[in-house]
Amino acid sequence: MTHYQHLLGRQFEWQVKDCYGLLRDFYKDIFHVDLPNFARPEDFYQRGLNLFQEHYREVGFRELNVHPSEYKFGDVILCAIDSSFGNHCGVFVENGRVIHHLYGRLSEVSPFRGIVRNSCIGVYRHKDVTDVSAPQTEVKDLRDFLSPKKQKKLDELRATYSGPQEQAD
Repeated sequence: MTHYQHLLGRQFEWQVKDCYGLLRDFYKDIFHVDLPNFARPEDFYQRGLNLFQEHYREVGFRELNVHPSEYKFGDVILCAIDSSFGNHCGVFVENGRVIHHLYGRLSEVSPFRGIVRNSCIGVYRHKDVTDVSAPQTEVKDLRDFLSPKKQKKLDELRATYSGPQEQAD
């Protein structure tokens, strides 16, 4: 999860660190895709400005009509929270979870359920995001960080307390 950890816990600031700002930063940092920063008055959805619906195609998104099991890392959700059209967005990350930033709260990763799932009106995929698998975290053996002398001592201790090495692993 460290590839987007820096986007979590941000204070909400309209037009800068709001849900769309988080989407923009995520796409720039993870996929190197620059999304435009559309002007959006704070009460845009109360004024009837359906901003995402008006612009999603021109910035490279297409709506998905697939089973939720086919949602992938990087797919964007659009929610209508107390509105007749989309006024909140987020991005699918690992394990069926979404990174998003609700009004007045800190940005977070949460399961795709509750208010986010119940208010979801669409899921979208960007044309430039072809490999939508989660970036792999490199796994290292902690022994690689030990000196050869310490590795030998560790092996001796494991053999003493666990039996032969094959059994210990």
